[in-house]
Amino acid sequence: MAAKLSTITGHYHSYVEDQVLTHYQLNETIDYFDDQNRLNRLYLTGTGIFCGFQVSTNAGYNTVTITQGTGITTDGDLIKLKKETDKAQAEKIKQKLFEVNFPSINYKSYRLFDNDKGKYTPFIKTGNEMLPMWELLPEKIPAAPLDSGELPLTSFPNLKDHVVVLYLENYTKDASLCDDIDCSNKGGEEIFTIRVLLVTKASADSIIGKNGFPEKDSLFNKYDLFEKYSTLEEMGVKKVIPTFNSTSTTNQIKQLFSTVVNDAVFRVELITNLATILSQFGYASQITAITNRINALFIVDTNNIPTDIHYRYDLLKDVVATYKELKDLFIQLKTECNPPIGSFSKHLLLGIVEDNNRYKNYRHQFYKSSVLDQNKTVNNFDSLVRRLKSMLDNYQVTANTIKITPSRTTGKLGTKSVPYYYNVDDNLLHAWDFEKSSLYNHQANFSYHTNNLVNNDYIRTPLSFCSSDFDFYRIEGYLNDSVEDVLTFLTSKRIEFGLDFDFYILDISENAADLKVLFNTNYSFEHKGGVKKGGTLLLLKSGPTFITDFAIDGKINPDSGLGCCTIVQCMYPWISSLKYINNLSRSIKGTQSRVKGMPTHYALSIRKYSINGVNLITKPVIIRIPLTDILTRRLHVVMETLNKQFPTGLLFDFIEEEKKLKIMKLDKDKFEFEVQDISQKTVNPVYLFTENGILRGGKVYRTTGITCSIINAHNQNIYKKIHSLYDPIDKDDDYGKFNEDWRKWERLRRRLIKHEVTSKFQRFIETFQQFENIPSATQDKTVAQELRDIVGHIRQINPKLTDIYIGGDWTNGNWVNSTMYNYYTANSKNTNDDLVLFINLRRKLHNEDRVSKYMIHINPTVAVSVSQFASVMSMYAGKAEFYLQKPTEGIFVKIS
Repeated sequence: MAAKLSTITGHYHSYVEDQVLTHYQLNETIDYFDDQNRLNRLYLTGTGIFCGFQVSTNAGYNTVTITQGTGITTDGDLIKLKKETDKAQAEKIKQKLFEVNFPSINYKSYRLFDNDKGKYTPFIKTGNEMLPMWELLPEKIPAAPLDSGELPLTSFPNLKDHVVVLYLENYTKDASLCDDIDCSNKGGEEIFTIRVLLVTKASADSIIGKNGFPEKDSLFNKYDLFEKYSTLEEMGVKKVIPTFNSTSTTNQIKQLFSTVVNDAVFRVELITNLATILSQFGYASQITAITNRINALFIVDTNNIPTDIHYRYDLLKDVVATYKELKDLFIQLKTECNPPIGSFSKHLLLGIVEDNNRYKNYRHQFYKSSVLDQNKTVNNFDSLVRRLKSMLDNYQVTANTIKITPSRTTGKLGTKSVPYYYNVDDNLLHAWDFEKSSLYNHQANFSYHTNNLVNNDYIRTPLSFCSSDFDFYRIEGYLNDSVEDVLTFLTSKRIEFGLDFDFYILDISENAADLKVLFNTNYSFEHKGGVKKGGTLLLLKSGPTFITDFAIDGKINPDSGLGCCTIVQCMYPWISSLKYINNLSRSIKGTQSRVKGMPTHYALSIRKYSINGVNLITKPVIIRIPLTDILTRRLHVVMETLNKQFPTGLLFDFIEEEKKLKIMKLDKDKFEFEVQDISQKTVNPVYLFTENGILRGGKVYRTTGITCSIINAHNQNIYKKIHSLYDPIDKDDDYGKFNEDWRKWERLRRRLIKHEVTSKFQRFIETFQQFENIPSATQDKTVAQELRDIVGHIRQINPKLTDIYIGGDWTNGNWVNSTMYNYYTANSKNTNDDLVLFINLRRKLHNEDRVSKYMIHINPTVAVSVSQFASVMSMYAGKAEFYLQKPTEGIFVKIS
């Protein structure tokens, strides 16, 4: 029987009073509204299984249970399980009555289904024969003998592997000429019978049109994606994490990114997975273009790695992020604007009788109409395909000016700002954020490039506005900028816009010691194209040229590197002489002995390795270096191998000119490094290197000739701080612009000697006792008492530290204590008051507006490091600053 919607009734006649109606007119009206109902269900709601119709069987396979459900065929038939009811009433009104309000039906018997009165085309196989089918029959209540031709389910072979089909058998039953009470001509009876059928998987394949059968159910085949979906890889881009040993040269840093970007296996998997997704929905031309661009951008010549390699790495992360979104939508795409009427016009596949998988095979899903989805899923998928292609087509690195753009650390790619490394044209903007584009607001994305953005201050200059929902700063475009300009830009923008991040610009050669400490104490540095709010950005350069950036989420502790610590290098003799090394490596060029095997490697057994009592190894580690490498690079390759093997350990180097081993370490660190040469035999002496010397076989081997020196004794940051604090004369003076202010400053400092609030305090301190009557911010304590408390905590760390001074504001007359500040707060509007004028001018000239901090200078007579004073610095962080030097110039009072 043809589908009802294969042709529809386009109009009907209205009726007039006393009109004699023909069967054509009545049928026309019925057909019209029936067609409208079917069209409404199919095109405004959807098709397939809405809910229910779950199939299960019991352990003995003598019962199949189907729960009540709701479904719509592609001919617009609403399908429900039905039970015949109220036969007396049915006979009275000459209708068949059914109920649908029940949870499930149990089927306990079956019979051959070989007479399809509906002549349903999908059930016909080649040769006009009907596919083998069996009809499930409901349990008889009360129990009754089986009818002729019925069999119990226990006799059904391999029941659990058969597919259940709900079939709406629909045909017109010819009318009989007479019945018991009437001989009038009657129209035919339209029969709609729900049958529950069992078919083999092969027959189900024929009904669907898969696995070699001619396609019949195009809708099922289009969205039967689970098998393809399950083959899609879970993909992620590997982190690029710097270590000291991997950042010593520009090429090494580039190689970190190139290793990930140039991964051929990953690239092929990415292309294959994208092709699987896109080919299903008609994006063949896009697949070709996307593949070509991926190969062009992510195949890198390792001998000539481009300077933008870290931006290609970022692009790869964007591509993979888009792939993940496409993969998620791939299995959700089940929206049809115009579902094909012939797909399953009179049947629904319910699945296999026993299927323990979460995704049910041979089961129709719900294919919702476009109006229910508002085309969102399909349009979002298409938007992602366009974004993927636009990103690859529009990748470019041309701008050469650093810029900061707010963005987000989490969420989908479209919710983040558009990166610097794209040509941000309208096509890319429209595909970038589907939600914004759906609101016709695609030009309201944040981006480095603003030419095509909406002409609005918030969008084009977002740093000036509140942005609590943005927790990341993209910092881009610095590659061709000068170091001075980048430093000035970042410093000024942090102040101008109140940006919460720290940054450091370090040279991989000049700041090598700082980098080693930094990377060995902060393991979470990662390239992110910027920095999270509250984090630290690290820009690496080589000379005047920037290389790349890394970031860490938190602020760096002052003792974690960047000039905070003293680095010591010591020179030692190596355990193997150069003569021995040369002869050993040259042996591979000579005639090999026939008596005993000659070594092919220079082998070391690292038996013990610890720093400050922390073991870097728990069992001996064997280092084997090919003699071919020793021949060309001698001991340099040995030291490089040790550094790579132990990236958080000592830094080894060999100094050719002095023929000595150089070990770099943190001052005051204690270490043990025990090593043995096992290249030719395992009975060679064992050498133990420590910070004090070398033991050979447990006995002192060498202490003389071991020389140590501090390699970062001049701490530039501290001296810059001293200059800014103790050299205020005419600073910020633009051609005498502040000369009058400085004269006022000097007068006000003198007048405070006689001010009613400060006259009882010594203004210009000469001896420590003069602090005795100056109140501190701490309740019931004087400045002298508080300074003694600080010194007491310092001497608890090291009693030998007795040479401790106070300087800065507290000795040059610029100080403000809590008494002065409280008075100022209460009288700040009295501009005739000298104390008020003093604090106001202090803010202008010195950028200070609070109680003066104590500038504590420790003049060490013994070796110390900043890390020893971490607890004291933390305790007095709001009140004092500490320095391990005492300048030769300035006013300093010893704390006694």
